[in-house]
Amino acid sequence: MADDKDTRRDAADTDANGDRKAMENQEQSAHFPFLGFVGSFTHGIDAKGRMIIPAPFREPLGERFAVAPTPDFKAVALYPIQGWIQRRDELTALVRMDARVQRLLDQFSKYSYVDCESDAQGRLLLPQKIRAWRLGGAREVDVNGAVSHIRILPAADSKTQDARFDEEFSDPLALIASIQLSHGSNP
Repeated sequence: MADDKDTRRDAADTDANGDRKAMENQEQSAHFPFLGFVGSFTHGIDAKGRMIIPAPFREPLGERFAVAPTPDFKAVALYPIQGWIQRRDELTALVRMDARVQRLLDQFSKYSYVDCESDAQGRLLLPQKIRAWRLGGAREVDVNGAVSHIRILPAADSKTQDARFDEEFSDPLALIASIQLSHGSNP
């Protein structure tokens, strides 16, 4: 019987410690600033066109957000509404400088879906037109943080981009140093 009491007390202490640790983690995360969308995850797209938004991205993305092209128009982006407005306004301002940008603004607008939301499981139904345009029939996608937005592209394309990065930037530190020297700045 003494063993039963000790086991229950140990379990209660573990629960109390677990609760205490959970509360400490919540307090730390409440004071931890948003550092931008960072990280990379691989997720599937189901037959209905739904994909899971990675948990670390959900809160900073907001309950309502926009699905639109990435700034380079090569992938699908998820923007917090304010980020989407900023991108739209940047393109609008550029149209005043160069009328050719109107085509970019038109394409951005054509494939923008504002007031999107995820379901209770964190799944997003990707709009069919932008899914077909930039993801094709891909069933596996990489969901990457791009600081100001979330970037979604077929997993195979992501692997190709990683290989191309390694070729183009075989010595990233040398590139950074040369830029710093040419602009007269010190790290």
